[in-house]
Order: sequence, then structure tokens, then C-alpha cells
Amino acid sequence: MEMEEMDLREYWDIIVKKKKLIATVFAVTVLAVAIYSFLATPIYEAFTTVMVREAGSGVEAILFDGIATMGKNTAQNYIQIMKSRTILERVVDRVGREELTPRVLEKAITIQPIQGSDVLKISMQSPEPELAQAVVNSLADIFIDWNLDYRQNDRRAARVFIESQLETVERDLRLAEERLQNFKEEQGVLAPSQETAAMVSQLASLQASLTELTVAKQETQERIRQVRASLAEQDPTLISSTTIADNRLVTEYRSRLADLEIKLASAREKYTDRHPEILALQAEIEDVRRKLAEEVERVVGTETMTLNAIYQELYGKLINLEVEANALAAREVALLAVISEREQDLSRLPAQELELARLMREAKVLEELYVLLRTRREEARISEAMQTADVQVIDRAAVPTQPVKPRIKLNIAIGGVLGVFLGVGLAFLLEFMDTTIKSKEDAERVLGLPVLGQIPDLYTVDGGAPRRFSRRRGRGFSA
Repeated sequence: MEMEEMDLREYWDIIVKKKKLIATVFAVTVLAVAIYSFLATPIYEAFTTVMVREAGSGVEAILFDGIATMGKNTAQNYIQIMKSRTILERVVDRVGREELTPRVLEKAITIQPIQGSDVLKISMQSPEPELAQAVVNSLADIFIDWNLDYRQNDRRAARVFIESQLETVERDLRLAEERLQNFKEEQGVLAPSQETAAMVSQLASLQASLTELTVAKQETQERIRQVRASLAEQDPTLISSTTIADNRLVTEYRSRLADLEIKLASAREKYTDRHPEILALQAEIEDVRRKLAEEVERVVGTETMTLNAIYQELYGKLINLEVEANALAAREVALLAVISEREQDLSRLPAQELELARLMREAKVLEELYVLLRTRREEARISEAMQTADVQVIDRAAVPTQPVKPRIKLNIAIGGVLGVFLGVGLAFLLEFMDTTIKSKEDAERVLGLPVLGQIPDLYTVDGGAPRRFSRRRGRGFSA
């Protein structure tokens, strides 16, 4: 304990002895920091905030049966897209400053999500307040334009595909109605029996569901093709459907989905949609679809290297579409199995009535599909005309009037603390570098010999002023 107290006392003695040095270092440091802070170029910060809507929400989710147009982590994807070279090049062109480059902007711009919300804050620091304002506002506007074009292209592709299918179905419906009318006139048959009509109606309903499913499947495949084409423009590495289809777990989940869809279709013929067995089957189907989505994402993730943010966005969309395509394929297998059973029952009818039932079913299925496609086309037109984006500006950036750097008071405070540490550190360094002997303890420690006597300081005798000594001739020394 005495040794510790002695050490602390020695440290304090050093500080007291070197207090002038410490004070000088402190003053110089604070003065230097203050001069730098007052002379430094002021830095201004401008910021704008944007709201990111949930992907696939609103009318689009209703029109396109919940097929998501975005991947997971929408806000994070958008942050990366805003800082991508494609977007920043457009910002540079709009601002029109030669010294700006995409690389410079990427380092200067900060985009961060506000915790607990779907709001993104876009900020930039610059010595020129007007430049900072122009950059962040231009970035928000250009990204919204990009997002709008991205969504419009998707809607336009869906409308064009539906219109092409509608033309084909309309032509097939006209031919089917003509064949049915010709058969009735040739055979002299006006209407089938009541039992046959019921079987035809049930089979036609199943066939209409299958045709609708086929259209949805084709539409999904068309979207997959378009996404892959966009991926090819961004990066040569594409997702291989063969790789996904050959995966063992994906195959098992698809087979399980098909079995569950068959059970669900059979159960719906016996029970209502609120029956416990129906609800249990639907819950199990959703669980299998979720596992299928996770496995597809894992396979895609291991087979694909994402090189930029736009590629990641397309990559997430492709995962969702692949999952949707697998689910539709499983549902198609289930419907085909049920239809096959009903067709076997229908095949037992007499030849004339069987042919009439077949022609009636074909016409009825095409008619229902025609109505469905017309409805979907109108919905697609409305969606395309909506001109909505997933991002909306909340507050546009204003020209900042107060600099955010340098923070003079904070810098001076930090300089003061730093000056104290530097002064104390320099004092201890000088003290430890001083090897002169100052006390009898130092002499004993250095020489290893005991001290026999000590010469007093003649300049401070009697505690007064230094005494002056002179030598007089014949009298020796006198004071």
C-alpha cells in the first residue's frame, strides 16, 4: 500500500514540477485546433426523405393474383440501386458538374433507412450547399423515374401477353361454336340429357380452371423469360431452370404439392371452403410452398453471383417467379388427375351424346376463358395507366444555411482534452528520459553504495536568498 501511495505521489510531483510544460502544450493544442476550426472550409449537408411502399401491394397484387414484382428486402435493394452506376450516371448528367463522377457521388452520398419505418433518408455533404441540394433531389427524382419505368414495363408486358392470348381464344371460341351448331343441325339434337348436362358443366368448370391455370403458367414463364433477358443485360450469369428442376428437394416439394392439390380438389367436391379438412389442406399447401420458396432461393443463391444492385432486384423477382411456376405446375398436375377421372365417367355415354357433350364442353370452356381474359385485359390496362411507383418523396431537400462541419465548440473541447493528455505524456516522457542523479536514493540505486554524507545547497542556506561568497586577500573566505 505504501509503495502504491509513493508511486502516486511521485506521479503527482512530476505533474506539479512540469506544470508549465503541460500548460504550454495544452494552450498550443487548443490554439491550433481553434485556428484550424475557424479557418476550415464549412461543409453543408442537404437531405431528402422518401417513402418505400411494400412490394406487390395495392391494386397490382389484386390484378396479378399476388405474383410479387419485387424481391425480399425491398428497401435495402432500393438503397443499392440508388448508389448503382446506372443511376448515378444519370444524376451526374442532370446536375451537369464536370468534377462530379459516379465514384465521387457514391462516396459523398449517404442513404440510410430510418429505424422502425419504411422511410429512407438521402443526404450529401458538400462545401457548396446548392450542389448538395441539387444532387439529393436529382437522385430521388431519377430513381422514382427508374422505378416507374421498371413497373410500367412489367405491366405493359402482362397486357401484351393477355391480348395475344385473347385473340387466340376468341378465334378458337368462334370455331368451337360453329362446330357445335353444325353437329346439332346434322344430328338433329337440341340438348343433352340432364345427367349429361351436369357432367358437362362440372367437367367444363374443371377444364376452365385448368385453362386459366395454363394461362397463368404461360404468363409466369413469359415474365421469367423477360427477367432472364434483363439479367443477361446486367450480367452474363443466369439462373438455370434445369438446375432448379433437377434439385431433389424441389422435386419432392413439387410432388407433395401435386398430391395435396389433388386431395384439395377432391375435398372441395364434398365440403365447403370453411370445412376443417379444407382448411387443414390449405394450411399444409402453404407450408409446402414456403419450403419450396426457401429451397429455390437457396439453389438460386448458390448458383448465381450478383454483381450489382439492379441485378439483385431482378434476381429476387426471378426467385418469386420460379416459386410461382413450380406451384402452378403442381396445381396443374392435380387438376389433370381430377379431369381424367371425370372424363372416364363421361366416356361411358353413348357415342352421339358423348360427341355432343365434348363439343359443348369445349365451347363452354373457351367462353369462360374468353370472359376471364377480357376481364384481365381491362385490369391490365387500368394498372398500366395508373403511373404509380413504389417510392414517393416525403420532404424535398432545401438549401442548407448552417454548416454541419466544422463543429467549433466540439473541436475545441476535444483539443483541450487532447492537449492535457499530450502535455502530461510529454512531461512523463521527459522525466523518464532524464538520467541525472537528484537525490540520495538515486545515488544509492545507481552506485549500489550507502550514502555517508550530504552537501547542502549553499544557494538556499537559512531558507533565504542565495548567499554571495568572495575571497579576500589574507583573510580567507568570508560571507
